This record gives sequence, C-alpha cells and structure tokens, in this order.
Amino acid sequence: MRKARWRTEGTGDIKARYHYLMRTVWLMKLLLAMFAGLVALPASAQVGIVLTVEGQVNVISGKQECGLRYGLDLEEGDTVRTGEKSWAVLSLLDGAKITVRPSTEMRIETYRFTDSGDAPQNQALLALTRGSLRVLTGAIAKGKNTGYRVRTPEVTVEMRGTDHDVTHVAPQFTPVGDAAAGSYGKTYAGEAVIRNISGELTLRDGQAAFAALRVRAAPRLLTLEPWFFSMHAFIDRRAAAVADALSGPNLQ
Repeated sequence: MRKARWRTEGTGDIKARYHYLMRTVWLMKLLLAMFAGLVALPASAQVGIVLTVEGQVNVISGKQECGLRYGLDLEEGDTVRTGEKSWAVLSLLDGAKITVRPSTEMRIETYRFTDSGDAPQNQALLALTRGSLRVLTGAIAKGKNTGYRVRTPEVTVEMRGTDHDVTHVAPQFTPVGDAAAGSYGKTYAGEAVIRNISGELTLRDGQAAFAALRVRAAPRLLTLEPWFFSMHAFIDRRAAAVADALSGPNLQ
C-alpha cells in the first residue's frame, strides 16, 4: 500500500516533504551549535578592577592584549605586564590591593571568593614571572585561611598576614647592584611561608628571605636587604598616594 500511495503523490508533495526535512535538519544543527557554544564558552567572572595606572601597562586576556586603564575589569586568567617606570594598582573582590611594580609580569592564575573570608574554597594564586609585587591581602587571608599565594619560577609564598613583598629577579633582568637572580620575599605585617622543593621558611614582621635560582637549597633569611627594596618603597608610596585618593586604604 505504501508503494502505491507514494506513486500517486505528485511532484509538489515530494518537494514539500523534502523542504520540510531540510528545515528540520537545519534547526537541529542550529540547536546543537547553540548548545555547544553555551557549554564551551562560559562567561568569565570579574575578580577585580584597576585602581590606577602610570606609564605603559598592558593586560593580556586570552589572545588579546590592550592597554590597562583606570576602572578596567579584571578576570581570572588575565596577565598584567608593566614597562619600565610604569606601575598599576589593582583591587580584588575580597578587598586585596596589589601594586604591580615596573618591569613586572603577573598572571591571575586562580581566584575564588565568597562573602565568608574563612570559607575553605576561598583562594587566590598569582603567578609572578618576573618583577615585583606589593600585596596587601584582603578577606581571603584572614582567620585560618591559607589560600592566598604568589608563585614565582622558584618559590611559592603563602601569605598569612596583611602586607607582603614578592620579587623575582630573572637572569635576563638582573639589575645592576647586589641582587642575585632568584626569588625574594618580605613581610611588613603578618606572617608568610616561603617554600621551594628543598624546604620552607616562615617570615614574620620585617623579615626578608631569598631563594637562589636553580640552586637546590631552602630559602634563607637575609641579614642585608638588596638595594631594590628601597626603590620599591618609593614606588609604593607614590602608587599608594594616587590609589588612596581614589579608593581609600593606603598601601603603606
């Protein structure tokens, strides 16, 4: 019976069935493409903003690079890169403020924050490839939470207090003077643990430490600080004065 009925259908009926089938296939493809796009491309969440910028400072987000400017949103995965005589102050959602000093490259590797500062899922990981950061921690580092970290090619600094300095001197960027290549950490207020594959060291108020590049030795306390700490203090005061005028707490 089906063969007989098919033979009795005219050319117009066959074309109508064909077009209906093609539209159905097209709609299915469209729905699949939309679903794939929703799964593969989730929206990035804001983790902070730019408070102030001086000089040549860029942000790399995905495959795009643009100049950093006041008020720009920051997202997890963004890389901030400063030129010589350039700096930026960033404010993160938990209240942390970060001074990205000259000739620095830093990536917001991981950032998770809820309203409760003691929540175990709250964490921040900043990857410092070269240069220097002043980190005034926020709610993530309060209480017993140890989830605020800065990682360099040589060490990881776990921050348990409020005010810290992390510097990585890469061989090709070694400044003239007494600063050897490697990673440096200093605590201005609170406590920090600086560790590498050979050991760890706890820093308290006013203490500084150094871990040499590609040397199998634990971080060690410094009795004499490199000259660049004085230079950093000058930059921090200048950056803090501008940021404080715009948003509040001083970085000193």
